[in-house]
Amino acid sequence: NAWVSWMSTAPEYKIAKGAKFSDIFVQTVDTVQYGYLVDTLVSHGVPVLMSGNTGTGKTILVRDRLLSGLDQSSVKSILLNFSAQTKAATCQNIIDSQLDKRRKGVFGPPFGKKCVIFVDDLNMP
Repeated sequence: NAWVSWMSTAPEYKIAKGAKFSDIFVQTVDTVQYGYLVDTLVSHGVPVLMSGNTGTGKTILVRDRLLSGLDQSSVKSILLNFSAQTKAATCQNIIDSQLDKRRKGVFGPPFGKKCVIFVDDLNMP
């Protein structure tokens, strides 16, 4: 075993023709490191809370890892965006609508999958 640089573990990135600016996600050493941590913690069932200043790429990083980094055949991802108007009932309805109903009042991900819920802007009221 030998030490390797973080950037050597990231795939080569090419911007697709016609890609929207908002869809471009260029890996840096920091995003590769954080992505590895998120993948490892989520795959082992450990809750993750990312905090930091506005505009540092937390949302983009987590969305990228949940939608393309994890094995989609074993994980059901639910993405929630909170705002000042978000009510508890709305949040519950969004989560319930993306899960399978097992019996009255009991919901869960499809059998054989784990559910990962990403809540963006947790500090909203």
